[in-house]
Amino acid sequence: MENKSFSGTGYEFLSEKEAMWAEMLMQALKENGIPCTSLPVHGAGFVMRTGIMERLQVFVPAEKKPQAEEILEELFSHAGSENP
Repeated sequence: MENKSFSGTGYEFLSEKEAMWAEMLMQALKENGIPCTSLPVHGAGFVMRTGIMERLQVFVPAEKKPQAEEILEELFSHAGSENP
């Protein structure tokens, strides 16, 4: 997996999901004491014009990434080949 960082803030890329699933992931991370932030993949104007679902990239602090990856796996391992 590519190691993307969030503009030199010490945050690293965790996952990219449709906005609804990204928000659920971020809530679970926060409930487990893991700070997180997200960036939209497309932008509101593009999403509104095309009607596609917005996707968010979720970032977490580098030192919390292993714990965040465990939560990500717990939440989405049941999805199989689907990509929520």
